[in-house]
Amino acid sequence: MITTTPANEKFSDIEKKYQEWYQKTYSPDNQKGTHVKLPEEPTVEGLEKEIWVKANLLADGLKFDASALEGVCDLYKEQSRWLFDWNIGEHAYYLPEELLLPMGTLVQVRENRDSRWLCTAEGGLLVLKRDGEVVIECRHIPRPDYYSQEASPGVIMRRIANFRGQDCLCINYAPYCMYWKNDQGCRFCNIVPNMRWTKDDLQVSRRSYEQIVNTTRVAFEEGCVRHILLTGGMIDQHVDKDGNTVDREDKMILDVIQAQQEALQRDDIPVNVIRTAPKDKDLKSIEEHKKKGVYSVAYNLEIWDPTLFEFYCPGKDNLQGRDHWLRALEVAAEVYGPGRVSTHFVTGFMEPESSLLEGVEWCAERGISAIPLIWSPVEGTRYAKFRAPNADWFVEMAKKMVDIRLKYNLGAFEPAASPNDCYMCAMPHVLADELRLRELQRSS
Repeated sequence: MITTTPANEKFSDIEKKYQEWYQKTYSPDNQKGTHVKLPEEPTVEGLEKEIWVKANLLADGLKFDASALEGVCDLYKEQSRWLFDWNIGEHAYYLPEELLLPMGTLVQVRENRDSRWLCTAEGGLLVLKRDGEVVIECRHIPRPDYYSQEASPGVIMRRIANFRGQDCLCINYAPYCMYWKNDQGCRFCNIVPNMRWTKDDLQVSRRSYEQIVNTTRVAFEEGCVRHILLTGGMIDQHVDKDGNTVDREDKMILDVIQAQQEALQRDDIPVNVIRTAPKDKDLKSIEEHKKKGVYSVAYNLEIWDPTLFEFYCPGKDNLQGRDHWLRALEVAAEVYGPGRVSTHFVTGFMEPESSLLEGVEWCAERGISAIPLIWSPVEGTRYAKFRAPNADWFVEMAKKMVDIRLKYNLGAFEPAASPNDCYMCAMPHVLADELRLRELQRSS
């Protein structure tokens, strides 16, 4: 079975440094505020409850009162909208990026001022209420020291690479997506509108090589991260002055990886690249990227059904095409080997359950991790006034997807291979939490 390997031999030095940082930062005598705590020992019943709470908060969003926001941007990590804006409606103040539940379940913050859920501080505890009744305690995530340091004069490192969850350095190689230039963007996505209204906290659109080197080096020296997620929108090819076709998306990705290799003084780095399917028809670039330092990849198909894919992902369908996308996933699985290729599906949007599960089965047969992102009706899309299914649907869907994965002996991939299989940074879905629950049930 492919399982999470926290101390992957290749990156054991990074893992050791991270464990030291984690124990120091979350210990009871830390100086990071009263709402930072070591997790409780997980139980089956406790994790089941936390999965249900997380699904509710992702599907319906939550609101905050002022007491719950004290210390955010100082002691506690703030939201840094590095690719999309997941909030339901706009907001005029900084929110936490995520919340932690007592047994370590990580929940992405999606603010919705009309939600039944409220985060507030009472009696020295941070709690989540539903319809006025306390449901569960929650915690903040400490703000890493590197956030406030300068990557270059006047530019703080938080705007170069953010800290996702509890262990992941996340950098956006391209905040714009060129599918949008002819109204071909995925219909559920708000990557381009996000650029217009978050200029104060969005990652800078053009990061210099030096900024990336400095930020990566300082973050890993601090010890707060142990793997990297590199992602961005689609950037098209162009013909240079010498008549050569240049894939700018490929170049951006490889430039960032080269900078991070320099920062860490090593060729092998724990980086997962989430990108569009490579555009070269023979897919030779997949092998080339692995040789140049890409550790694992994700090509996000989003929608499985061919007709729905064509309608809701017109750019992907017109430029690469669904058949090419599937072939890229298959070739990547052959090149990278077991446990290092994944794809995301947008669940709860417009695709029937039966079709989604068919896609998960196709992936599992090939050793590919299928990730079910929980859709929410975000601003900037034509579906902003729709609503997601109720939380129970997402919980049941995750169970069915895990059943399929385990049928093919696909447990949780290790973090550098699939950050969205890592429960410590898998914030926008509950599949990683369900995999964690299954492992606990198996070992109990």
